[in-house]
Amino acid sequence: MDHRGSLRREAYAKLAALSTREPVDQDGSNIQRLVSAISSKTPPPNGHAYGYLDGVLRSIAPTSRKRMSTRELDILLALCSAAVKLEVPEHAARAVKQLGAYLPEAHTQLFTPCPYLQDIKPSPWAVVTHDLAHALLSMATRFPALKPQVQDNVKSYVSNWSQAAATLATTITSAEDEESNEEEAVEIAAISVSLIGFLDAAANHPSFWSAPERLALINSVRSAISEQYLIALEKAISTIRHTDWDDPIARDWKKSLKYYAARQAPLGAMHLQQSFMRLVQACTAHWVAKDLPSRNVDLLDSYMKGAHLEKFHNEEDVDDDMVEYLVDLVTDQMNVLEEGSDYLQLTSAWQKRLAFLVKAHALEAFVHCMVLDDELAEPAVLLGWCEDALESQPQMSDPTLAKTILQSMATAARYMPDGASNVARTLLRFLVQGTTRPEAITTAAQSLAHILRMVSTDAIITTLYSLGNVLSSQSGAEKQHQTFSPNGMNGHHESLSSVPGGPTGSVISLSMSGDEETSLICGNVARAIVTVATTCNDHKIVALAQTLLAQKISRINLIVDARIIEYTAVLAVHGKENELKSLLRLYSRMHSEAVQQRNNVVFEAVRAAREYLAAHVDTSSPLFRVLAVQLLERILSKGDIVEGEFKHSAEVEQAAQEIAPLLKPLAILASRKPIVDLEGSGEDRTEIEALAREAWFNIAVHGITLQSRIGQQYYHELRLLAMHSAPVVDRDRTELLESDVELNTVLRRGMSSQHVAEQKRNLISVIPDQENHIRHLSYQKVVYLNAVYLVESLRAASGSCAKILTYFADPVLRESDLGAGLSAIAMEVVKSYVQRARPAKDDDYAAPYIARQLVEIFSGCCHRSAKMQEVARATADHIINFAPSALIQKSSIFALLELLSILWSSCLESEIDEYEWKSTYSSARGKVTVDLSDDYVLRRRTLDAMLTAARRWMTGVVAIAPLDVKGLLQTYLSEYDDTGAYGHVSLGRSFALEIGSMIPSMDQRLAAIEQQAKTTNVNVASDFIAQYTTRQEYRFGGIAPNDSQGQFPHSAELHGKLVDGVKTSTDIADEAQQTLAEIEQRTTLHSKIPLQDLKGVLRRAAALLCRSKLPQTAIVHYLVNIPLEVFTKESIKMGISLWLGVIHENARMEPRILTEIAQAWETTIDRGVGVFSPNFHILDPFYVKEEFAPSDRALLLKQAQIAQNTISPHLRLLQFFESHFNAIRLGSPHTQRTLVRMIMRTLKGFQRPRSHPLMREIHFHAVLLGLKILQFSTCLNKNTMWRLKDRILSTALAWFRNPPAWSFGGNRLQVKAEVKVMQDVLSMLVTTKTFGTAGSAGKRDNDSKLNLLEALLYSEIGRLNVWLHPLGAPSSEGSTSANIAPYARTAWAEDPSLAVQLVTRFPSDQLHRDVRFLLCNFPDKALHEPNAIDLLLGETLPQDLSFQLKYLLIWTSVNPCQAVTYFLPGYGNHPFVVQYAVRALDSHSIDVTFFYVPQIVQALRYDALGYVERFIVEAGKFSQLFAHQILWNMQANAYKDDDATIEDDLKPTLDKVTDSLTASFTGADKDFYEREFAFFSEVTGISGKLKPFIKKPKPEKKAKIEEELRKIKVEVGVYLPSNPDGVVVGIDRKSGKPLQSHAKAPYMATFRIKKQRNQGTDDQAQQMALPEQLPKHKRVKSSTTVTTAASEDVNTYEVWQSAIFKVGDDCRQDVLALQLISAFRGIFNSVGLDVYVFPYRVTATDTGCGVIDVLPNSISRDMLGREAVNGLHDYFITKYGGEHSVRYQEARTEFVKSMAAYSVISYLLQFKDRHNGNIMVDDKGHILHIDFGFLFDISPGGVRFERAPFKLTPEMLAVMGGTDPNTSQAYRWFEELTVKAFLCSRQYCGKLLHLVSLMLDSGLPCFKPETMRNLRSRFVLEKSEKDAAEYMVGLIKKSAANFSTKVYDEFQLLTNGIPY
Repeated sequence: MDHRGSLRREAYAKLAALSTREPVDQDGSNIQRLVSAISSKTPPPNGHAYGYLDGVLRSIAPTSRKRMSTRELDILLALCSAAVKLEVPEHAARAVKQLGAYLPEAHTQLFTPCPYLQDIKPSPWAVVTHDLAHALLSMATRFPALKPQVQDNVKSYVSNWSQAAATLATTITSAEDEESNEEEAVEIAAISVSLIGFLDAAANHPSFWSAPERLALINSVRSAISEQYLIALEKAISTIRHTDWDDPIARDWKKSLKYYAARQAPLGAMHLQQSFMRLVQACTAHWVAKDLPSRNVDLLDSYMKGAHLEKFHNEEDVDDDMVEYLVDLVTDQMNVLEEGSDYLQLTSAWQKRLAFLVKAHALEAFVHCMVLDDELAEPAVLLGWCEDALESQPQMSDPTLAKTILQSMATAARYMPDGASNVARTLLRFLVQGTTRPEAITTAAQSLAHILRMVSTDAIITTLYSLGNVLSSQSGAEKQHQTFSPNGMNGHHESLSSVPGGPTGSVISLSMSGDEETSLICGNVARAIVTVATTCNDHKIVALAQTLLAQKISRINLIVDARIIEYTAVLAVHGKENELKSLLRLYSRMHSEAVQQRNNVVFEAVRAAREYLAAHVDTSSPLFRVLAVQLLERILSKGDIVEGEFKHSAEVEQAAQEIAPLLKPLAILASRKPIVDLEGSGEDRTEIEALAREAWFNIAVHGITLQSRIGQQYYHELRLLAMHSAPVVDRDRTELLESDVELNTVLRRGMSSQHVAEQKRNLISVIPDQENHIRHLSYQKVVYLNAVYLVESLRAASGSCAKILTYFADPVLRESDLGAGLSAIAMEVVKSYVQRARPAKDDDYAAPYIARQLVEIFSGCCHRSAKMQEVARATADHIINFAPSALIQKSSIFALLELLSILWSSCLESEIDEYEWKSTYSSARGKVTVDLSDDYVLRRRTLDAMLTAARRWMTGVVAIAPLDVKGLLQTYLSEYDDTGAYGHVSLGRSFALEIGSMIPSMDQRLAAIEQQAKTTNVNVASDFIAQYTTRQEYRFGGIAPNDSQGQFPHSAELHGKLVDGVKTSTDIADEAQQTLAEIEQRTTLHSKIPLQDLKGVLRRAAALLCRSKLPQTAIVHYLVNIPLEVFTKESIKMGISLWLGVIHENARMEPRILTEIAQAWETTIDRGVGVFSPNFHILDPFYVKEEFAPSDRALLLKQAQIAQNTISPHLRLLQFFESHFNAIRLGSPHTQRTLVRMIMRTLKGFQRPRSHPLMREIHFHAVLLGLKILQFSTCLNKNTMWRLKDRILSTALAWFRNPPAWSFGGNRLQVKAEVKVMQDVLSMLVTTKTFGTAGSAGKRDNDSKLNLLEALLYSEIGRLNVWLHPLGAPSSEGSTSANIAPYARTAWAEDPSLAVQLVTRFPSDQLHRDVRFLLCNFPDKALHEPNAIDLLLGETLPQDLSFQLKYLLIWTSVNPCQAVTYFLPGYGNHPFVVQYAVRALDSHSIDVTFFYVPQIVQALRYDALGYVERFIVEAGKFSQLFAHQILWNMQANAYKDDDATIEDDLKPTLDKVTDSLTASFTGADKDFYEREFAFFSEVTGISGKLKPFIKKPKPEKKAKIEEELRKIKVEVGVYLPSNPDGVVVGIDRKSGKPLQSHAKAPYMATFRIKKQRNQGTDDQAQQMALPEQLPKHKRVKSSTTVTTAASEDVNTYEVWQSAIFKVGDDCRQDVLALQLISAFRGIFNSVGLDVYVFPYRVTATDTGCGVIDVLPNSISRDMLGREAVNGLHDYFITKYGGEHSVRYQEARTEFVKSMAAYSVISYLLQFKDRHNGNIMVDDKGHILHIDFGFLFDISPGGVRFERAPFKLTPEMLAVMGGTDPNTSQAYRWFEELTVKAFLCSRQYCGKLLHLVSLMLDSGLPCFKPETMRNLRSRFVLEKSEKDAAEYMVGLIKKSAANFSTKVYDEFQLLTNGIPY
């Protein structure tokens, strides 16, 4: 209904719509005002007594006879429109009460004459009745309580209308007066349109009524619209149409009749019948599907598909009588339509259409009844009607009726299975009629398909062949006639492969004449074939249909061929990839033929088919990729000729003409989904990108440019394609662009002198200033530049110009002609883009869009390629110069500032994380991402250039729009993230402040101010900050200090999210205390409170204290203690800010706040929080669990972060104390005493032993603060000063009680800060030397402590300077030991641990003797120091020890390996010594001792007293895994030879221990032992079974291995000996692989291992506990956890692990080498050194037997050589990209880290036989060493070919960029890491020697008499740290490209064929 018109009406409608959005809690006053604006209707007394019209009973004047004003009508319609959206029941009830009064008399309503009344279409009565009924029914449906009232209104309307209709029908048929007849005709027309409006509304709301109510309504309306009334209506309409009555009413009605007629629904009896039957149809549909509105669901389609029974729910209260009634009603209606009636005067096509609609509604209603009860509504009757209609061409021409008939037939067939064949035959005949509409053909084919699916697949196939025969019959071939047999459809279900290869005849025989009719019929048949095939949803049927249609091409005529071509495209969308590929090949062939034959019809059909495919193929389907690839390949195939074959430009033009039609479908594809975004594997995407790239090359080769005819003709398609294409450069090889261009074969096409000249002319016309460069360019490069210009200029025309920067990643471009050409093209592209943007006519070129391009260009300014930076800055200059508004946008300014911050941060990372770099940096605020180089020098240059450019750009825009720019800068400064390492510190923020402080040039007055002094710089920073502060006030929702209305959230709100709401309260302080107390309680209980919410409450507390004149002691307490309870660096930072704010605003609060802070600080000492935690340290690596696993950088970072988070809160507080002391040192003495007490407690707290390296800074920071207080405090007396100084010196010396430590991690700033704070301490020691001297009796002088401390500080600073500058950079204070010996007693008096560590720090014989003398005389003083044991006992038991040995029984335990050494003969099995050794072993967790199984077994050689045996048996009870490893190791050591013929002297002992250990197994332990050893025996037994096959070919050996693997049953809980931390859950039975061996049979197999995830934080906590603190039950638990690894756990994961099983090879030497490598790994981890080793697992399980884990994802250097790789450098470039690519640089970094670690280890352990077969490279670039058959003092063949300290070949150096540390960062990193790895290893020389010394008698061939001496000497312990660093640098120089290394590689090549 259209009732738009006057502005007032539209205004009322909008007002009503807005009124419906009132909140629920409002009273609906707006709706009420609208309701009251219309007159109140009073219903007639009986509801229907006043329903007669003026023209009939003029003496009666009901309410409706009062004319309705236009204003009232407008409001009424607005209310009706808004009522359906009401949400509040009360509002709806008021609306129903008011609107309901209008409905009963709506058909008789009179209206005040008004010109705007005719705007209400089609008539006021229809609109008013429809809208009223629609509104009332909608509200009653949504609010059931209103239903009774609305029902009364509806009944009244129907009753009133019925009486009025009856009266008028009688009157108009008997009236004789013409004028009276005309008036009555108008009135009968009015009530008729009113009823039509009501019926339409009722049909849309069938759910309002129940089934009986619905039937009653239908009955009432049916009775009312009697035949007499319908005749009267027809007469009335005729009267109005033909009257010449000159009256406005008559004229309005004539216009209404024309309106109805124009809508193809002429007003009359048939229109009324159509509305009535629509109601009947809606009601029956609701019976079937009560849950779904019939207007939204095509139920007939659902019936046809057979889905109604599953999807819909029938209405419960429908009975047979109701169905029967409606069946009769429909039947009567159908009879009336078939037989005709007096009112049926179907003289016009429109009236016939209404009749067809009536029939369609009737048929659909009958179908619904049939679905409910097919006995009452017989399907046969329905089929009879449908078949009759099927023969009527006029009826089947109506789309609605035709669709209903055809769908009804298919539905009826479902209820008549026996007649389905007949229905199918009927439909099949219908399909070949030439006059049928295409829509009807589609529906008929769908119906046919659904019927055939009911029958069989064979029926579908037969039908398709029958339809195909129709096409064949038109080709002139002999026609075959065969009856369409129903039996054929009910045959067996057969597969498509069983169907005969061709058609067998058709059931259809036609006589046709004329090409037009033939084309029509064949087109319909082809459409039918397509529809049947696609409807069946079977790809085999689709393939068959496609084959049938393809066979008919060229059989009939061109028009039919064109139709078939188009229809096959529809089929292909539903098919599979193979069918699409074959179809596309057909299109290509037909396209070529059409071009050759100039056949425009077929040419256009192929074009349309391709475009249809491009537009309709599902983007997620594989077909999408197939189509894209085929189109791209077709473009590439054009002109695919060898060089020089382009003899004439006509050939080029012809190829271009063939390319052009392919552009549009490809553009459609690209616009739907960019080709680079296609799903699939990485290889698929790479292939498509390459095809797209080369397609552009081929386009350029064929001369298609923007100026060419084809380029202009297909400009739109080219632009679309360019917009959605990637740049024409391989994104994986951007650094190799120039070489790729030269080698590209497509770019070489058509290379003739004529074509070269033409290409160069085209390029010169674009960039004429580069003519000289262009003339020197090769043909390929010229074509490439033309292609680049074409793509990027088209992309720029689409609104994007920044992609041009992608081409400049290749560093070679910086100096090449190609680079110059690309630079010129880039400028041309940007110029054209800016030229389009300057007029500002297109939204795509508005400032925000240009700003987006500018953001991308800014990112290019930071790229790792210098050439890209250069071009990006030039393009940015151009854009900003000509479109400066692009920079005055939030997106571009924020991006620029964030990029500056990113660059600054990236440069800072060289100091924060020294040997690790991050390539990708992102900013969510700036929405930018950049990839940077690993070269920090380049990063700094990039930062300098970017900062210079940014200052130039920002200065320019500030000059033209200062206020806007500064506003954006203030916004940027207002949003910050302080979670970074340096909080708010960022270059972007600093730069924003700098620019904001500038004086804009347009401010002439400020610019004219003369400089008053040389050092004065006038700016507007104060104004900028003032504006910023003002903005912050309204941005921040908290309380300012002078805000007297600040309030606190109630404590109840603390259980949810804390809010900043304002609440009224009479006592804000009490409320604050209550809230803060609740928060403190929650923080004490460690409840999570968001920091942002905490800030809000504490800020209010601070604001209250700022203005309070009362003490507010409680609030001060909470303000201080809450941040310390949270105790994070963020909370402490926030707390300090608030405390200082209160102190500065309200000085009276200072003493209270400072006292609370000091007290809270002391509480952390007492409670052991943070740095005062007794567990906060890093254990010696030999005290923790060692692992055979690759280095884990992530774990190191996590440990470092945990340590920093632990230290940061206390460090921030210490900085606060230091700052505040300096601020108040001339202030109150009471405040100073508070700080003195605090520092005394602090210094005492720091005297507790802690050894974490990162504690060094805070430790000496506390000392420094103590020295400052000593110097500047004014409240200290002499005694207090002495006590304080003594405490300071003792605390400083306490640090040196720990073993010497480097740093932890790669944070150079941390180390520099430590050096600086110690230097400051040294300076303060000099300054305060005279302070606190002994001034009274009993006070000893502390000069000796001071001198000792100075010597130690100099030594520590020297060590750290070596760590900072390992290659010999600037020297600083170094260590000196010349005068340290006299202070041994001073150190001992201070702490024996300090004296013991002096020996470690200062290698001096005198010092060693002095300290040992003190230790021997006072051993009880050093019981807490395990390092003293080494000093006391030495390598053999000294003769001067006697009473001292008894203290061993209570001495702190040494590490397990050192404990085992005390069983060696040198200690004579002294009872005290061996008891101490066993106690030390027993004190450690089994997880720690597990690592030393080989050494423990060897200790049995010297176990005269049986202590080791007892320990093994007892430990075996705790851990089955430990017991198993002991058993395997003892078996491996029982014999001296691999063949187990020569017994070892230890064998009897081993047998005895084995028996004792196995005898101790009981129950589950014994079962586990038997399962495990039986499983492993089966696995290793395969080698024995393989020996007979040694001489056989590899396939036979592999088959035997797989046969044996299949026999193995995996029992629960079994594991591989080399993987005790995981259980075997499966075996890859096909993974068996024989390995090369002349006399033995090793093999490899792969197992599925289930492991537990490593819990990083748990491990860290574990490492923070001392061995003595690990109770025995903890050891049991730890080992038990491992033994039950088979249990299900959510923290488990599974991996495939390959292992090599050797028989006849002694693996014990590999075990020792890898054990040592693992120990080195622990050493490196202990200092957080970022190097990489992979100590893979090798387990010796028996004599000459072992299991070796295979390194995953790795390949030997030998295999690389056999794959024709020239060297490691070439391999890295091939695998990871060019040297400037991120992947290459990442791999190079990993290579360097592994090279450094293995170089040190190789030197110290003297690995030999380092040929390329024993060196691996993994997929991340790590270098790995394997096969350690020669180490220490043995070499292959006894000849020392390899004289270099370690292997460092030229190819390794090439990967690292050369041997100059000044130019190669990677090589410098290698040298520094190697030196650092060596330095940190020296500290553990003794412990490493323990590992080796225990194995000396094992019989391993690597040991010689001089092994231990040589090993010790390689650590050069006699050298200082600085000298040792220089020594290692010398070893690196000696190893680099060493001649002996090359000689050995050459030897291996000649003898064993190992390439190098």
